[in-house]
Amino acid sequence: MRIVKQLTNNKFVNIKEIRDIENHVNGYQFAERLGVDSVAFILWDDEYEMFLLNKEYKPPINEFILGAFGGSMDKDKTPEEIVIAEVKEEAGFIVNKEEVVYVGEVLVSTQMNQMCKLYLVKVNREDQDEREPQNAIEAMAETEWVLWDDELLSGLRDWKPLAIILKAIATNNLPS
Repeated sequence: MRIVKQLTNNKFVNIKEIRDIENHVNGYQFAERLGVDSVAFILWDDEYEMFLLNKEYKPPINEFILGAFGGSMDKDKTPEEIVIAEVKEEAGFIVNKEEVVYVGEVLVSTQMNQMCKLYLVKVNREDQDEREPQNAIEAMAETEWVLWDDELLSGLRDWKPLAIILKAIATNNLPS
C-alpha cells in the first residue's frame, strides 16, 4: 500500500512524503511542481552549426547561466504546441510543428516527480525577431548563439542543454 501525504501548500512547488509498506519506503520526501511535467528545448541552425541558448538568471545560485528554454505542461496544449508558443515568447522565432523535433524525456531530479520532454527546434538564425517575455526572469534573460564544439559541451552547467544535445545525437538529429 502506497500513501502520499502533501506536507506544504505553495503556489509553484510542494513537498510530499511517501509511505510505501510493500517497498519498505517510509518518510521519503520529494518536491512536486505545479503542472508536474515540463518541456525544455534549444534551437539549432544547420547552416551555421550553432545553438541558441537561454542565458537566464537562476535565483537559487544568484547567477546568469546558459541553459535551455522551457515551459510547464500545465496548459491544455500538447507539448509541441507549448514549445511553439515558448519559442516565440523566449527566443523570438515563429516555428511550425515540422521544425520541432522530439528527442526524448528525462527525470528532472531524484528528489522530484517531474519528467521533462526534450526538443530540438530547427531555425534559421536570420529569422529571429523580438522576444515576448511573460515575467521578470524571462525579461532579464538574453539569448546567445554558441558554436557546436567541445568547448560548449564542457562549459555548460545546466543539465538540460546537455541532455538535449546528447539525445539529439542519439536520435540522429544532429551531426556527431
